[in-house]
Amino acid sequence: MLRTPRTTGHLLALLLLLVAAPAQAGEGKGMPGSPAVPAPSGAPAAAAPSGAPAASAPSGAPAAAAPARERVSTGRRALAAAGAVVPGVIAHGTGHFLLGEARTGWILLGLEGAGAGLAVGGLAGAAVSGASRRVIAPIVLATVTGAGLFGISLLADLYGVLAPEGGTGSPPRSLPWVEPQLGMAYVYDPTFAYRTFLVPGMDLRLSSLRLSGSGWFSLNDDNARLRAEAAYRFLGPRTPDSPRAADGSFLEIEGAITHHRYTSDDFSITTGEVTLQGRLDLAHIGRTLRGSFAEMGWGIAVEGYRYGRRPLEGNELLIPHFAFGMYLGHAGYPRGEAKVFYDHRHDGYAGGAKIPGLGSGVPGHLGLEGRLYASPRWGLLADVEAGSAYVGRLSLLFRPGGSP
Repeated sequence: MLRTPRTTGHLLALLLLLVAAPAQAGEGKGMPGSPAVPAPSGAPAAAAPSGAPAASAPSGAPAAAAPARERVSTGRRALAAAGAVVPGVIAHGTGHFLLGEARTGWILLGLEGAGAGLAVGGLAGAAVSGASRRVIAPIVLATVTGAGLFGISLLADLYGVLAPEGGTGSPPRSLPWVEPQLGMAYVYDPTFAYRTFLVPGMDLRLSSLRLSGSGWFSLNDDNARLRAEAAYRFLGPRTPDSPRAADGSFLEIEGAITHHRYTSDDFSITTGEVTLQGRLDLAHIGRTLRGSFAEMGWGIAVEGYRYGRRPLEGNELLIPHFAFGMYLGHAGYPRGEAKVFYDHRHDGYAGGAKIPGLGSGVPGHLGLEGRLYASPRWGLLADVEAGSAYVGRLSLLFRPGGSP
């Protein structure tokens, strides 16, 4: 459907800009340029040498002392929270301005402006070009990226004024070698007969390499979706035998093959894709955002679909996505993370969003996902997605050998 021009260089530049956001986001009364990110409540801290910037300490080591901060009153925090909604929904960062964190407020306002500019420019480009196949790829990628920056800056403002001192949690610095899962899912789609699914899966990691496999098998219809992934991580948390990461930020490239059989409806879809994706811990932007993160990814897919005995037909898909999330728990258990996300792809069970007018079928779907480990070995994964169909899943997670 889409003939995609060469946009890889632009996408890589955007993602590197996101991941390499300045770590020197200090505010308040500290030294200029110091990160000023406080340790979680109760964590030991060691004073930094005079004239040297504070640095994040690895897990289990004393953290560098942050500059002293005045305690924010309950009334002022409530005012900042209200301001993050009105007029904050229009002027992102308002909550931080009211909280006295002006530097973070300006950054969030700048992200909103950049996002709005990209989104409006993309929509205008689509209107002017008539959504021509020759230029639609950069238009879609710019629009989704802009919407992501706009949404992330709004949610970050709300998080920063509502989160407790030190944030809602801390990121894991390493990942397990093996992580299997087994769950059940329910899909409500009036177009198809399937409803309930058995969903097994597994992640295997070796340093920077990850191999993943999953399957969705309908229990009340002849329908199955099989997926295999291979990813290489350039930076970020890896297996326990690798150097411990400074935080949860990462950058990786992922390739995947998906085969979806609609046997009872006599057609199937096979998709190959590649995606460049990353996460940035937002403590790099401001100390009030500790414990939160943003994700973005840009990808392209080529799919082949077959109806009955007809010849195989091809299509191209753009699959950008973005998310805002938070870590849950600083130490011990329970511990995990939760995020809200947008995925532009339409070839899954959730499909694309149904909206009135000419734009119906163009946007992707929204979702909410949470992972929580109750012990070093056992955890739960839950997610919901809403597009042209509604999808809910609950899976049991297991880490052989316990926490990495």
